[in-house]
Amino acid sequence: MQRVSGNVSLTKKYGQLQKKQESSIRIRPETMLSATEISSEKREIKLLKIPLGRAALTSFQPEEQIDLSRFFSSRTEAERLTAARIAEIYRHSLERQVANPESPLLNVALDDKSAITESRRGRRYVILDYKTDGCRKIDEDGACLGRSSKAVTAVLTVSLQSQARTLEEQRRMDNGEMEQRYIDTLWVFQVSELLIKGRDNDLPSRVPDPNTYSALHNIASC
Repeated sequence: MQRVSGNVSLTKKYGQLQKKQESSIRIRPETMLSATEISSEKREIKLLKIPLGRAALTSFQPEEQIDLSRFFSSRTEAERLTAARIAEIYRHSLERQVANPESPLLNVALDDKSAITESRRGRRYVILDYKTDGCRKIDEDGACLGRSSKAVTAVLTVSLQSQARTLEEQRRMDNGEMEQRYIDTLWVFQVSELLIKGRDNDLPSRVPDPNTYSALHNIASC
């Protein structure tokens, strides 16, 4: 079970919470946290949980999921694949969203070679910077209502999570009444900044602060 509520370092600057998932055992992609910064409504954060496997096939091809798992679990594989491969995989996922007529995402610009790797407390992270264009809202006829551009910094990591399907299964696993089952789970922490034409835009920091790594480590280790 993954809990977000205890990681106040992720939310102390963000007073306008759109969503905070206290816990989750569901084996499907979910937005665990969504919030807007207190001091600037242009900046938003999101925390996404994407269990790899069948549920992630709309975002990642099987070979891409294998490379994600290998990169974050093995130093040798990380050196072989490089952060650029992880950036390429994530870019392909965004491009699939662009190709979806129901998605508000219209365009994405991500340079694979700009990705960097960080290691903190025994966990590997990949940091990506990219820009997006999208619709603020899509009406019932599929028309784009207002366009916006954003600069995004994303931090990616993968960890093993329990594959319990219900709270009862989780309880039985914790008590040793069922065999523990685990699944690789991709965590994506995003900080996005709305870009306003004709103004100087204060873009997200290239390297997240230590509190961000600490919170992600705690969440991914649950």
